[in-house]
Amino acid sequence: MPLRRRSADLRGRRHDLGIAVRDMAAGLGIGLGRLLSIEDGTATEDDKTFYRTWLSRIEGWSTGERHLQIQRASIGQRFR
Repeated sequence: MPLRRRSADLRGRRHDLGIAVRDMAAGLGIGLGRLLSIEDGTATEDDKTFYRTWLSRIEGWSTGERHLQIQRASIGQRFR
């Protein structure tokens, strides 16, 4: 399935990457509530820009790098 790159559907983009919501929050070093507000569109423009920037970066990672970074996030470490 192709990724929804550049899509306004931030939740869909994360889902396409195969990253669980809690892993994404941990990888970004933000709280779950903040992440959910970004994905539902109620966050500040700065938060949405921060998230879009990270999604674009993650979408550029190889499959192997993405897998490694998701593993790190699953144990509470931030993405690099």
